[in-house]
Amino acid sequence: MSKKFRDWLFILFIVTFVVSAFFVSIYAAGYSFRRTWPPRFDQLFEKTGMLILDSEPENAVIYLNNERQRSFWLNDIGRGDITTPTKIKNMIPGEYTLRLEKEGYWPLEKKVVIESGKATFAEDFILFRQTTPSNLAICAPQELSFSPEKKNFLILPAEGLVINLKTETSSQLTNKSILPIQWSQNGSKILFNGQLIALNNDNINFDIKSLTKSATNFYWDEANDKIYYQDDGAINCVATGNQTVSTVLKGGNYAAYAVRSGLIYTIEKETDRAYLRIYDADTFLRQSSSDLPSGDYHFQQNKYRLDLYDNRQKALYVLNDGTEQPLARQIKPVVSWQWLDSNYLFWHNGFEIYTLDIDNGQQTLLVRTGDELTGIAWNRSKNYLLYSSAKEIQIVNLNLEQKMPISLLKAEEINNLWLDEKNQIIYFYAKIDDKAGVYKLQLQ
Repeated sequence: MSKKFRDWLFILFIVTFVVSAFFVSIYAAGYSFRRTWPPRFDQLFEKTGMLILDSEPENAVIYLNNERQRSFWLNDIGRGDITTPTKIKNMIPGEYTLRLEKEGYWPLEKKVVIESGKATFAEDFILFRQTTPSNLAICAPQELSFSPEKKNFLILPAEGLVINLKTETSSQLTNKSILPIQWSQNGSKILFNGQLIALNNDNINFDIKSLTKSATNFYWDEANDKIYYQDDGAINCVATGNQTVSTVLKGGNYAAYAVRSGLIYTIEKETDRAYLRIYDADTFLRQSSSDLPSGDYHFQQNKYRLDLYDNRQKALYVLNDGTEQPLARQIKPVVSWQWLDSNYLFWHNGFEIYTLDIDNGQQTLLVRTGDELTGIAWNRSKNYLLYSSAKEIQIVNLNLEQKMPISLLKAEEINNLWLDEKNQIIYFYAKIDDKAGVYKLQLQ
């Protein structure tokens, strides 16, 4: 090898090293060639961006513009796919279609925009399982009644059937009724058709029907060991300990009533008018009276609030406890609603799902559907929404800009949609493969 050739080889090596070092430095500094044509020599390089990804569950495969992302073998020997959680560096600025896939889960897609010199975070991906529903009970359509926090029992009142949600075993109550069920705070007892029943041993602790056969519209004041009921037009009260009966209110046409926080709320009808009246539960003295339009009213309460609902007008009246002006707000039409806490209301009117923040009065439309809704549920902490029509259950991640719903199940006669305490299972009524009853479906 001649000296001249060796000199040229040395110069070529030096030039190659300098050029390579330049481009490596440019890459390490977060720059890339600008991919435009024709090229402009004053704008050959552009600052890249970074995508920071995470998902629940982890280890989801990543696609960008339908291209599966794989690790560079020199940097990451032995690993093929790039999976969550991860950081993808040196991305050309622009809009990308990001898709996550994991075996056994529904894929999820989102548009992301990478900006020059900035990090884009996409950490709100929740993947849902692709599973088949399992049947808990074969039964006719009816309202499902869950124990507090939906973690111990499910009761089918028309069947008189109690389902233990932890063991998925069932037991039979002595009674069947379409009347509402009232639960004790710890979920171990119920007031059902005038009977206090301990669910752990099916014992009847108290039966109002032993005192009077004509009692209706029962309410259990668990804190004071009292049961209220209507009999012969009056509202009576019985102390369950000594079975002492007293008349609380009489002389009015009581269409509905409820007891809460030491007050008795009534709907009283006079000619063509209706009145919301509130009485002290100890002295029975009237505290306030408010006019209402003629309607078909009932009270509904949970651990957060007492509500008044007019079935005729599909109107929900939000009540303020213990105030001289108890009617805080009217919302209509309302078909079904839930309180997520004492200030946050969640409801649907048949085709639209809304939320309302009572503190600031802000009302927000979440989803509008083409099919009539039969059930709604919301995991507020992770911000995903479940809703059902008679033929389909769908779920949508409200964190995403494009709120595209995922179809979890198609069946018949779907209604009564409930999320469990951990937001991992949904319970519902449906007809699947000619079997109508209560089903559950695993979400995560």
